[in-house]
Amino acid sequence: MNFKAWLDDLYRFVRFSASGATMVLPVLGAVSVEPRLSPGVVIKLIGMGAAFHVFAYVHNDLCDHELDRTQPLRADYPLIQGRISPLQAGAVATLAVPAAFALQSTGMASTTPLRPARLALGLAVLALGAYNHWGKRVRWPILTDLIQALGWMALLAAGALQRGKPTRLTALLALYESLVIMLVNGVHGALRDLANDRARGAQTTAIMFGATIDAHGNLEVPLFMKIYALSLQTCLLLLPLWGASTNQMALTPAVQRVALGTVRLTALLTVALLGQGLRGKLRPADLGMLHLILLLSMPIALVSPGMAPTSRGLLLTIHIVPLLANGMTWQALQRLGRR
Repeated sequence: MNFKAWLDDLYRFVRFSASGATMVLPVLGAVSVEPRLSPGVVIKLIGMGAAFHVFAYVHNDLCDHELDRTQPLRADYPLIQGRISPLQAGAVATLAVPAAFALQSTGMASTTPLRPARLALGLAVLALGAYNHWGKRVRWPILTDLIQALGWMALLAAGALQRGKPTRLTALLALYESLVIMLVNGVHGALRDLANDRARGAQTTAIMFGATIDAHGNLEVPLFMKIYALSLQTCLLLLPLWGASTNQMALTPAVQRVALGTVRLTALLTVALLGQGLRGKLRPADLGMLHLILLLSMPIALVSPGMAPTSRGLLLTIHIVPLLANGMTWQALQRLGRR
């Protein structure tokens, strides 16, 4: 195997394109407690998030191995192709857990007790492990969506607890991230995988709501699912706007205006994008990818103006680079630019 092929396999094996969404969570949690984090602390938090990401996604691919065999989007994944064995993948996922705990210890504030942060990270591991094992396998899949949301909330809380006592901003960010998971997993991902999931007898939120694909291959989304998605999206717009307008980060007036401006801009772009989607101006795959980028960008827009410059740069880098490494991002942006 040449070096490029090895890199491609590594990219898919650890789901690098999704890694930014995981790595930012401990940083967001810590920033909600201590806005002016040093770059060294941010790097340690990123390391913990990266190790947790490897556990969560490699374990997920192991649990969904048989289901993914018939999923076209997974056809070239090294685990599906057999270039990485389930035993090797299991070893990587297992070793990633103690690595996350070890990296957590290095990012602790000297005056902060270790036990609460450990418990939060342990809850994150248990919740994601439970979701990976039982997701798409229970009668009420919205419950496993909630369990997954709890896991990501716990990862964010682990970052907060490493730096001190969680704040109202911590709670706002945790709630925001949980709603993102409910929307992305229960709507985005469930609709994307609908055909394969239905054919294989999987249980997802989209299937629970009655989403189908007609004889012509067109997606049919029931009214209740549209209401569910719209309700989640409304909350995801209002929460950051409230956080910025009430200055939950205790910023100076000038910096608060910047934070409020970036949050408002992200919200306006989101509404405009969804409007284009409703009018049928965008391909579903492009709409989903661009929407996901905006959802993930909103908490960054809220907290980054109050961070120290170098730390802000690190946060923006881990947020943007994995997204830009995803070919779907470039395709969506290019097609959007041609409109």
